[in-house]
Amino acid sequence: MWQQIDDLKRQIDAKRPLHPDLMKTIAQKFREEWTYHSNAIEGNTFSYQETAFFLREGLTIKGKTLREHLEIVNHAEAIDYLQDAIQDRKLSERLIKDFHAILFQGVRNLDFQPGEYKKKDNHVLTISGKIHHYTSYVQVQQEMENLIRWYEESKKHPVELAAMFHHRFVAIHPFSDGNGRVGRLAMNFILMQNGFPPAIIRNENRQEYYTALEQADQGNPKPFIQIIANEVFHALQLMASV
Repeated sequence: MWQQIDDLKRQIDAKRPLHPDLMKTIAQKFREEWTYHSNAIEGNTFSYQETAFFLREGLTIKGKTLREHLEIVNHAEAIDYLQDAIQDRKLSERLIKDFHAILFQGVRNLDFQPGEYKKKDNHVLTISGKIHHYTSYVQVQQEMENLIRWYEESKKHPVELAAMFHHRFVAIHPFSDGNGRVGRLAMNFILMQNGFPPAIIRNENRQEYYTALEQADQGNPKPFIQIIANEVFHALQLMASV
């Protein structure tokens, strides 16, 4: 699997530098798809066409709430922030908190502070119907420090590392809300800083995605790693075809 991905990446690297207009078009496509799918997974009702129109034209969509509009524009801004950060910053707690703060900027009536770890415990009802308790808020700081240390010391293939970081991050669930979106931003930061395209988890694959995360919680990360590897390979194929 890693050999196929690396071979395709080398083919694309051999074509570089791509024409600036082509690079801009590819970047726009990834930005719009990533923003649409990551928000749709979390319940945002914008369609892909509405998302692209709003990001390109800046015109609001009738029937959509202010919060949904903010989720779209904030996520796109978080991607722009990520693009700048991959040039000269390492993945860190500060960067992760920055992603969270950008995602929730301007959103009213929140019961938490954007960019700060949770102040109370949280849990979720899983796809299999079980109640899954995340890391207690009193342990979040230590667990996040452990996660960053594990990431910095890991020698895994970048795609496997990105996938495993995403799973370990959402298993901690350090924030009151937005953990999935932040986790996908952090995962793609790792991928893009290592020269890979982002892995965009598609809304239509949401159940498979959550099921694989639950399997990883139970000690079997392979299905989740495979999902991320497949998305990276798909994105590489897209880039190789232009």
